[in-house]
Amino acid sequence: MTENCGSFVRTWTNDPYSSGTVGVPLPNAELKLIDVPEMGYFADDKPYPRGEICMRGTQRFTCYYKDPKKTAETIDEEGWIHTGDVGALDNALRLKIIDRVKNIMKLAQGEYVALENVENVYSGSPIVSQVYVHGDSLQSYLIAVVVPDPVQFAVLVSRVKGKPIAPEDIAALSEATKDPQVAAAVLAELTKQAKKQGLKGFEQVRRIHLTLEALTTENGCLTPTLKIRRKETYEHFKRPLDALYALGEPSKL
Repeated sequence: MTENCGSFVRTWTNDPYSSGTVGVPLPNAELKLIDVPEMGYFADDKPYPRGEICMRGTQRFTCYYKDPKKTAETIDEEGWIHTGDVGALDNALRLKIIDRVKNIMKLAQGEYVALENVENVYSGSPIVSQVYVHGDSLQSYLIAVVVPDPVQFAVLVSRVKGKPIAPEDIAALSEATKDPQVAAAVLAELTKQAKKQGLKGFEQVRRIHLTLEALTTENGCLTPTLKIRRKETYEHFKRPLDALYALGEPSKL
């Protein structure tokens, strides 16, 4: 992260077991994991400690420019940077990033959901090009904006419509995004992926808004590093997302 002004951990070419990790802390860096109980991560977990990654060292940034509030939210009184990433440490102190803290929300029934983790699961479905998962603390279920993969979407639409639709036929695919039967078929694919990957019932999306409009930096939905801007993406798709919740409680999965 840029707040480290460079590297904080690194892998070594002569370490055959570093694959899947970001390496070990550098000599001038300190690292600790702190509990994230609402996500089930604890620094005393066995066999590997897990928790939010906190870092401290000479390469640490001092502050955000003219933003003392954000600085105080990121650096605690002991000088630790709270990264918002969840990590695990193996026996050789190799660090593996496994989740995010900052994108947690609580549903109306009190269940905590890590939205980015849910998005990562759904992104593994062939039908998905991009997905933004949205939750509301006054609602008991999740909804999502889904940008389908055009090739896979054309196959699905052709099956639902009973006639061939080419991936290049943008007009037909755009029209299909408004079809409730098509949306139901896409949701069925997402549900299949969710169950395959072990998402709990409350973590599964119950309604979706289909669109061919990609999430981009130009429309404000992505950061320059291509991460989802959650607030901006919700505002961009506010009308269709609010309409999904206005339909009321969906049937149980």
